[in-house]
Amino acid sequence: MLNMDQFHGRLNDVDHHIQPAVNDYEEVGGEAGRQVTNGLQDRYGLDPKEADIKVNHLLGKESSEFTDDTVWNIKGAAAPGAYSSEGRLKTLDVMGVRRALIFADPSIMMYALAPGELGVPTMRHWNDFALNYNARDRDRLRVAAILNTWNIDIAAAEVKRVLKAGAQAFVLASSIAPGDKSPADPGMDHIWAMLSEANVPVLVHIGGERGFLASDGWPRGVPALEFEPIPFTEGINAYAFSTFHFAPQHFISMLVLGGVFERFPNLRFGAIEVGGGWLGPLAERLDLIVDLYSRRFAPVLSMKPSEYLRRNIRVSPYHFEPVALYIDRYGLEECYCYSSDFPHPEGGFAPIEDFNKEISRLGQNTAEKFFVSNAEWLLPALA
Repeated sequence: MLNMDQFHGRLNDVDHHIQPAVNDYEEVGGEAGRQVTNGLQDRYGLDPKEADIKVNHLLGKESSEFTDDTVWNIKGAAAPGAYSSEGRLKTLDVMGVRRALIFADPSIMMYALAPGELGVPTMRHWNDFALNYNARDRDRLRVAAILNTWNIDIAAAEVKRVLKAGAQAFVLASSIAPGDKSPADPGMDHIWAMLSEANVPVLVHIGGERGFLASDGWPRGVPALEFEPIPFTEGINAYAFSTFHFAPQHFISMLVLGGVFERFPNLRFGAIEVGGGWLGPLAERLDLIVDLYSRRFAPVLSMKPSEYLRRNIRVSPYHFEPVALYIDRYGLEECYCYSSDFPHPEGGFAPIEDFNKEISRLGQNTAEKFFVSNAEWLLPALA
């Protein structure tokens, strides 16, 4: 294996989360956060004053002890740096991380991406929280603003507002056709233009695929698929794990084939916490489609789809995926990025070591890309 000391202090991590304690959700999500808090208290039978004591290992206040042991082994809201910006910076120091993309708690993200009366207010509330959080260290803490795209005019206004205030990333739902149109529709170009010109990445993340499949019945009645995951260990069930990449790869296909990356060559796009095994087969299939309809795509695309993916897309594989095998089969080594999913258990307890074991046989140059330079596309230096 490679000596990882060479990367300490230089790592770029494309998947962190802000994990509130049970009584902090309203601060990050407004009314939606209050509803999350009430739901958690009802689920666990908690009196608000007793919440931190009874479920500290899941939903309590963050630890103030910053060591290799606590940072990597305590999960959830009790992890050091789970919630506070000052604590997160100390956690990054222990991890050896230079910059991190940071996302909302999944429950807040789902509220903010949804239609209905709470969607847009939750988006705006979170985005204001994210801007304040980023202000602690704008270079190292890159908290993703949320973009609700059910209405394109509202989405465009929010991009303009939050970019002006200093946003450094946006996450949107991969399951939503923006304004009920293709993401490659010219009506979306002003949004892509604003993000491209600002060098601010647009991201899709697990949780944003909800609603992509027309029916929820596919796993119904099959215990091996539709089991209730064990909290803070399994994360999701087998059915969700086998299907959540459908929406992100579909969204990316529309961007590539619709010429968005042709029109906006500097648009930075990331698919986060949806695995990496789908990327190579997608590149292969899209190249085949464009060859098949070459006359139709000649006015739209000047490169192969796989070349747009290599240039514009970054993905974060899970710590247990055979990333080296993916690269052996399909190339695209420029696309895969290190992530820890801190402080969620899905990221594992030793992701750096896990990825090192997997990718070290490809050599120093590939490891440098995976742990450091590939992610700079999503974490660019500030102007």
